[in-house]
Amino acid sequence: MSRDGPDPYVHRGTRAIQRMVEYAPSTGSLALWIRHRDTAAGDQDVAACNDGLTISYSPSFERLSLPRQTGLVAHQVLHVALRHAPRYLELRRQVGDVDLELYTVCADAIVNSALAHLSWLQLAPETVLLEGLLGKVLGIQQDANSALLEWDVERLYRAIDDRRRPYSADKGQRNQKDRKGRSPTENDQQRARAASRRVDGARAARVRALGRNDARDLVPNEEANSPETE
Repeated sequence: MSRDGPDPYVHRGTRAIQRMVEYAPSTGSLALWIRHRDTAAGDQDVAACNDGLTISYSPSFERLSLPRQTGLVAHQVLHVALRHAPRYLELRRQVGDVDLELYTVCADAIVNSALAHLSWLQLAPETVLLEGLLGKVLGIQQDANSALLEWDVERLYRAIDDRRRPYSADKGQRNQKDRKGRSPTENDQQRARAASRRVDGARAARVRALGRNDARDLVPNEEANSPETE
């Protein structure tokens, strides 16, 4: 597990992983393959997060009950196993602009629905489920099993991302050069970038509201985008 510290097999998630091995050996074995590390207070503002290869635990993780710790570790393990962080980077390379917050809510919804039926772990209160997101945002009524079979994170994200660009940064920069007879300065470029930020449409706004209580637990890292090579 962890490569950090004097004992590589002891970290804040150890008890939860032991519980996972007891109740779900296959998922527990995935947890044993993944890297784990403890972080100091202030390193992050969530109890647990992952970069696609390593799960990191903040001190606040220790204040959770064991069932809640188990649910959180299982949640992170599925994120890593499904390669949600590397897939965010790949989607961004394909389309150029991917909102990490919206993407994370989509990924969380899929993972939560995969875990919600398990009685030996506990998810966060008011957590977003895939079937709930589909019904409330897209008007699609599906049960959890059917939804998990049909929707992957890329398809879900594309369906809910209706953000629109109110202004073209490139056009704005060209107009500035035409008016002033000079190339845009760094300040000009910053203003153009700010003006070009996309504005949520109805679907994106609804998804953002649904996920407002969930931790932003995906921290994609370019160096961790091929965990299978481990």
